[in-house]
Amino acid sequence: LGSDPLKRWQMEPRLRRASPIALYMAEAAAQAMAGLGDAPRDRVGIVAALFTGSLAFSQRFFQDVITDGQKFASPAIFPETVFNSPLSHLASILNIPGACYAIVGDESAWVTAILAAAAWLRSGSMDHVLVVGAEEMAPIALNAYAASGWFHPGRSFIPSEGAGALLLRSAKNGDRLIIRTAADGFTYRSRREAASAATACMEMSPVKLPVFHSAQHNWMASLETKATASRKSLPDEQLPYCGEAFTASAAWHTLRAISLLGDAHPGILQPVWGQTQQISSLELSIRRD
Repeated sequence: LGSDPLKRWQMEPRLRRASPIALYMAEAAAQAMAGLGDAPRDRVGIVAALFTGSLAFSQRFFQDVITDGQKFASPAIFPETVFNSPLSHLASILNIPGACYAIVGDESAWVTAILAAAAWLRSGSMDHVLVVGAEEMAPIALNAYAASGWFHPGRSFIPSEGAGALLLRSAKNGDRLIIRTAADGFTYRSRREAASAATACMEMSPVKLPVFHSAQHNWMASLETKATASRKSLPDEQLPYCGEAFTASAAWHTLRAISLLGDAHPGILQPVWGQTQQISSLELSIRRD
C-alpha cells in the first residue's frame, strides 16, 4: 500500500464508498486513539466538528435527482450525503459504542466540540471522548469560495483538507498536558462586531499568556494582531502553514500550540477565529510539578 496512510482505509469495507473526509477522520482518530492502548472502549464517546461535510456525494446524489429523476438516484449514495455519515463510519471501524455527536459550524465548532466533550466527562457518562475536526474541499465548495472572491490575487487564502483529533479525559494527578479553559460563544454579525467579540474573548485569559497566532492567512489576520497586541507572540517558523481547512485547521493549530508547550511556555492562549459565526479560544497548559 505504500506510505500513504489513507490507502489502508480505502481497503476498509465500510469506507470503500465513503467520501475523502471519512478517510481523513479515520486516520486522525486512529492516531489519537493509540493513546488509549488496550483499554476498553465501551465508555468512549466521539464529537466531530465539521464545516462543509461531504458535499461531493450530496452534489452527485441531487444532481442525479435533477437530471434523471428520483427513481434513478442511487440509494447507495444517499447515506453519504448526511453530515454525520463519516462519524457513523468512524464509530463502527474503531468499535466505539458510546455517544456520537456531529457539530456543524466554522472553525469555532472545534471549541464547541471540546466543550461538549468536557460536559460528558464531568457528568461521568464517558471516561474518554475523541474530538475530531475535519474538512473536505469538494469542487462545489471551491466554486463557492471562488465566487465569493476568496481566490482573488490580493488574498492569501489557500484551501486545504484533512482532519485532526484529540483523545480527552478528565484531568488527573500526573497528567502533564491540560486544556485549562475553553472560551466560546463570542458571536458577531459584521466585521465591527467581530472586533468587539475578539476583544471580549481575549479578555477571558490572563494577559501574561503568550498567544499562538492562527489567522495569518485569512481576513481575520489584522483583527488577531490588534486583539492580541498586548501579548507575547510565540515563534512558529518551524511549523509550516497547512492551509485553510476550517475545523480541521482549528484542530491542527491546537496540536501545533501543544507542541510549543514546555518550561519556557507553560501556558499558551490559542485563539480560534471562526470566519462566519463566532470567535473562541483555548487556554493550553502543562503541569511542571
